[in-house]
Amino acid sequence: MTEHRIAPSSKRGNIPQGVCWLPRRGGKDWGQRDRSSLIADAGRAKGERIRSLLETRANANRPLGLVSRPGVGTATVTRYTTTANPAGWAPLSAGGVAVDTVIDAIGDGRDRVLLGWPERPGNGFTLAALAMREARAGGRLASATIGVWPWRGGLARAARSALVHPEDVAQAARLALNEVEGGAAWSKDGLGHRSLGMVELRLKDLVLKNAPARVARGRQRLEILVRSPSLLETTAVFAPDSGRYAADAEQVLKRVRNHTFLGEAGAGMPRQRADVGSPDTSPFALFGLPAERSSPRLSRLMATDRFAARGLDAVVVDLTGQSRAELGDHWEQGLTVLLEALDAAPGRRPPVVAVCEDPFALRGATRALRSHAVRLRPRRQAPVEVGVYLSQPGFLAAASTLPERLPDVSFTADIKDAELVSIREKLVTLGRRLREGGDGIGARGVSRALGFLRRVASLPLGIEEARVTADTLFDADDEVDSAIRAMLRPKMALGQLAEIAATSPDGALAKDAIASIEARTEKWLAETPVSSKLADMLARDGWNAATTLVAVPERRIAEVLMASDCGVSWRCGIVDHAELGAALAKGGLDRVIVTGPSATAVRALLTSPSTPAEVVLLGDASGSALLAGELGPLARLPGFAPIAARAAAMQQALKRGGLDERLDAGESEFRILPIAESRDIDLTREGGAYIGERVVISTGSHRIAYRPSSDVLVFTAGEARPFEKVDAREVEVGDQILVLNEDARERIRQALATSRTSLDQLKMYHDRIEQIRATVPGGTDVGKAREVLRRMRETDPSLPNSELGNIQRWLTADRAAPAEDGARQPRAARDWSRFKLFMQANGVSEMLAKTFWRFAIVPTRSYRVQEGFQFNQRVVQFVLDPESFTRGRTDGELRGLWLSLLDAVDDVERVERDKGVNRD
Repeated sequence: MTEHRIAPSSKRGNIPQGVCWLPRRGGKDWGQRDRSSLIADAGRAKGERIRSLLETRANANRPLGLVSRPGVGTATVTRYTTTANPAGWAPLSAGGVAVDTVIDAIGDGRDRVLLGWPERPGNGFTLAALAMREARAGGRLASATIGVWPWRGGLARAARSALVHPEDVAQAARLALNEVEGGAAWSKDGLGHRSLGMVELRLKDLVLKNAPARVARGRQRLEILVRSPSLLETTAVFAPDSGRYAADAEQVLKRVRNHTFLGEAGAGMPRQRADVGSPDTSPFALFGLPAERSSPRLSRLMATDRFAARGLDAVVVDLTGQSRAELGDHWEQGLTVLLEALDAAPGRRPPVVAVCEDPFALRGATRALRSHAVRLRPRRQAPVEVGVYLSQPGFLAAASTLPERLPDVSFTADIKDAELVSIREKLVTLGRRLREGGDGIGARGVSRALGFLRRVASLPLGIEEARVTADTLFDADDEVDSAIRAMLRPKMALGQLAEIAATSPDGALAKDAIASIEARTEKWLAETPVSSKLADMLARDGWNAATTLVAVPERRIAEVLMASDCGVSWRCGIVDHAELGAALAKGGLDRVIVTGPSATAVRALLTSPSTPAEVVLLGDASGSALLAGELGPLARLPGFAPIAARAAAMQQALKRGGLDERLDAGESEFRILPIAESRDIDLTREGGAYIGERVVISTGSHRIAYRPSSDVLVFTAGEARPFEKVDAREVEVGDQILVLNEDARERIRQALATSRTSLDQLKMYHDRIEQIRATVPGGTDVGKAREVLRRMRETDPSLPNSELGNIQRWLTADRAAPAEDGARQPRAARDWSRFKLFMQANGVSEMLAKTFWRFAIVPTRSYRVQEGFQFNQRVVQFVLDPESFTRGRTDGELRGLWLSLLDAVDDVERVERDKGVNRD
């Protein structure tokens, strides 16, 4: 029988629209069939389409296949802690909602998208491992098969620093083993329940006993103390390997066995560990799913024996920072490829739980899941969005409960900037073109141009006054001071954009944008849009008072403002956004004026019980969509109910104040996407060029240059210290070392600048300056400065008269006003040679001057690239003894910094020796 296709009809009638197939009868044309037969066929086809449509609509809200697989009948509680705080055992608290989200998804089959806020959650691997541990201990699941995507080598590192209480694991194992021996129905599924119980039961015998110290090249190198198992070694993990999953019995309690008596001969239980370490028989198994360009390669993994026999219960999608950075700009396409592969998975389509740390990832994940769901037949239900309030970073943080309702706040926003719309559109368009063309450096230049435009438009004082003040405060020739001065000068800030204009095919658009920015900034020399509005507000009756607080975006801008003629005349407080939370906690405020509103400021305003009743948001609109995107989930998700009213009020204020959601969302998403960092880090320099021998260590993401005697932090299995100090010359390929990205380095710089040691040393320096000033002849500060200049010229006659203003500032350093955290500006010379000359002229020995320079002046500023050696040595002290840097703080910031460090470990791939070359 031959078939013919009917072309779509263009007329309404009895012949249906679309395509149908009809047989040829007796070699005659189909048109010779009788009319009644055609009508009957059309009616049947139409009826089938109607029934299919109705069935699809009904299935849209139909349960997706419930899973009920209860395990042990007696629930137990498991306590956790981290290697940063090995004595702080506590049950799961803040992360409980996230764990319930995974287990609920396994139960009902619905997709979920989880947002941790205001602090970052842990990554998807940690969440999946916690969910399996809690499901086993609580008896909610007898077994589980969970995938984690996108799989990468470093994904599991954070779980190494999470510790599980051995007594709790052993207690749960004993109860489970008793039920297995009693023939419990849940244990008769062919999996290694008895083996798992026997292995974990051994933890009850764990005692304090160190393994021999690690020995390398004949010398003791690392001391390792192990008392408790890590979350990683109590989780059966199977990484993809050439399209399959291999058994790995060695992973089971690996760290504990290697460093306690449980690894002694006869105590290893190899057969039981083989059951637990097999992808086919492990009761609770976690499988890595790699990011692929097409679904067929993932589909091959879906056919693995474990998935074919038991299905895949859920897939945790990690959309936190590092994973998104590795996925790249088009991560939503990668997620869609995963979803297509999951459609072909055996059994029930596995539900997806996406873990997000920002609202744009939440929105993108929800969008990808919705778009894919509507193409399915039957169509899947829309994903459930879940909010998790995290006052401290990580799923293991202690829960912090907000009041059921915070005091109401009246928000006013003024962010209109219609005159900048065309410039921002040009930059966003250019940035997207460069990204899509693979020009990461060019995209970084566009991002910096957008940052410059926003910074100068939101300056709380005129550009010219800001420049003059910054030139006085930050007058050194090093990279840090130069970068601060460049913040306020288009020629310097737009340097990378100018290179694009000269070399890129999109150069014309870049050149046009530069010209527009320069023309606009010329009009803001005396007054910026924000400084004009701010001056009008502070002129109101009662506003320029101690009960008013002005919060500016950056610490450097705050320093410039406080030192300017404009800021000196104000009686109100001045802080940067990072200090806003601490300032609010002190109370006593009638109002807060926030310039250039940022996510950091918003989080402080929304969560603080001490936020005053009146808050004003001033700025340009370029960052407002970032805020609006963050406020959306906060206003609608039940997990953020206590702050929903404030979030909604701020959202409405932004809309009334001039939010352009179309343009702002485009710019914000462009700016929030990660941009590749510089691969090379030089930690050899100190003050100038270093020409000695170097050890260059290459990891997967960086090349770091050390001096041979520099301290390198090597990650260990120990609990007393997660890192041990090793000379750079002794680092080996295969070691795992701490590698800090730009963000982590900046956070540590700030921690070092306000450490207890640094501030104590700075106080000693300021006391000495006060003594010096008292002994210098002269009736005024200017007269005393002239006398010191005369003394300095005895050593260096070339000193100009223009140095007089700097010397006066150095002589009055003890009068610097303290910041919220107790830190002061050192108000010292910007380079060692001038500092030494000033101290020498005032009778201070070179040794004491060097002590002040290294331990008081340099740490309280940001460490410079030229001081990379000293910065590295101080980082090592900070990591090994963080408490000495905290001044007794209990705000959780230290914990967050620690968690970021523990996730910044990378494998050493290559070690090279460089005999030394002058590298000026």
